[in-house]
Amino acid sequence: MKYIFIIFFSFYGLFFNHGLKAAEKINIIFEEMEIPLTIEQLTKLEKYKDDSTELIDWLKTNGLIRVFELSKFLEFPVFKEEGLNREILRSWIGRKILTELSKSIKVPNDNNGTEIYNTIENLLDQKNEVSTLEIIKALPSEEISLDIDNLILIISSWKNELSMQQELLSKLNRLERTNQNFLKNTEKKSTQDLTKIYKKIYAPHRVKPFEIEIWKSNKTNEDKELIIFMPGLGGEINNFKWIGNELTKRGWPILFIDHRGTNLESFIEVLEGKETIPGSVDFFLYRIKDLDAVIKAHKNGEFGLPNDSYILMGHSLGALIPLLYEGNKPTDQLESKCDSALKDFAVTNLSKLLQCQLSEIPLPKKNNSNKAIAIIGFNSFGSLVWPKENSTGIKTPTLLIGGTYDLITPLMNEQFRVFSALNNPSNRFLIIEGASHFSPIRVNKSYEENNDLFKISETFIGSEPILVQNLSTKFIVEFLKNIKDQKIPRVIKNQRDLGLDFHLLDLETIKELSQN
Repeated sequence: MKYIFIIFFSFYGLFFNHGLKAAEKINIIFEEMEIPLTIEQLTKLEKYKDDSTELIDWLKTNGLIRVFELSKFLEFPVFKEEGLNREILRSWIGRKILTELSKSIKVPNDNNGTEIYNTIENLLDQKNEVSTLEIIKALPSEEISLDIDNLILIISSWKNELSMQQELLSKLNRLERTNQNFLKNTEKKSTQDLTKIYKKIYAPHRVKPFEIEIWKSNKTNEDKELIIFMPGLGGEINNFKWIGNELTKRGWPILFIDHRGTNLESFIEVLEGKETIPGSVDFFLYRIKDLDAVIKAHKNGEFGLPNDSYILMGHSLGALIPLLYEGNKPTDQLESKCDSALKDFAVTNLSKLLQCQLSEIPLPKKNNSNKAIAIIGFNSFGSLVWPKENSTGIKTPTLLIGGTYDLITPLMNEQFRVFSALNNPSNRFLIIEGASHFSPIRVNKSYEENNDLFKISETFIGSEPILVQNLSTKFIVEFLKNIKDQKIPRVIKNQRDLGLDFHLLDLETIKELSQN
């Protein structure tokens, strides 16, 4: 999911960070008024800032002072032939954002951004870099309108989302504190060496086999189920070695799936221009079929484990796949819901850009014979797929883990709704204050220094990711132990461990937090 984050904001920056524009004339629509500017005036706005005319004074008085900054961005190259820019433009995500953007930046007779798309493509055929000014001049229209009223509505929705996140923190702080003796930690770590087995899985949906890693202790634990872990979009197995080490030492064998087409290697190839950005088939269909092939191999005894039970676990997109595999198909209203959900460009919930692509593909029929013992998801999403309570049809005990600083799949409008769509009294939601969407990801430092893809600002990583991972491990182990012993996990409120504030909540408490 970190790559959806990178893709979106690089595309989003084209239109908002580098100026909103017109062809020969721009009509700024504000409170049912139209303010006409010529392209020449637009390119010289910076010079007009200190002048005093009726129009300029009006712009300043009405808080539109940033309009004067537009001209400085017009000649900046916003699209390049190399890198991700052109691939973003051609992707489903690019088309969707252009469609929504065309409702605010209006080109006559272009309701879906086709004119903007074609103009940029044609310019990139002629040169390596394209500026905003060149796009403006090349648009086959003499006049464009900028609907600021619509943009204000969008900005208001963003502010409302951020306000809800702040209100959630206040509500969490008001929860009545529970007893501090919350974890017994009776599961012992093995001192035995770990065995790692690298295998290739041949499946009819793949031209080439996909790869898996199986980690297990040399000492057999017949009562422990296989944990199948799936990284998120653009993720890799190395990001989650920490969970493999911790759970294997406690006796659980763990299998990591390397989903070809949506893994780290694939996105590096996209950046290098060797591949196109993956689409819905790679995101969902192939991942689901990968999981099915792994489970069938496990059921057939191909991994040499003492039982054929399994637990599903994943991060972000890797957390959605188990729900799609074990749960009901997406609602028939998904497409119409997406038309409404993407009006704010999904900037406060980027997962919507992925969820809405599910309407493009047929999903495999649900296999009722396969049932996980438990499901564990980090930073999960799926609120558009299952918008109602209990709508997933999943009764498997589920632990979801999320942070209050998740700006990709926010707790209030995304993760809590997914939790409400599940149905089991043992279900729990671990909320870690200060944790983000990227907190479960552990990146090799030497690789990070040599790869721009991993240079994510600390602002988006959140506080102390390794401590978040350690705390998550404690609760995963305790949750699985409770499920094995057929015990209902305790509800824990307003506690602190490893320097982190956290809460382990049931559905009733999550519903209370979700109320306005």
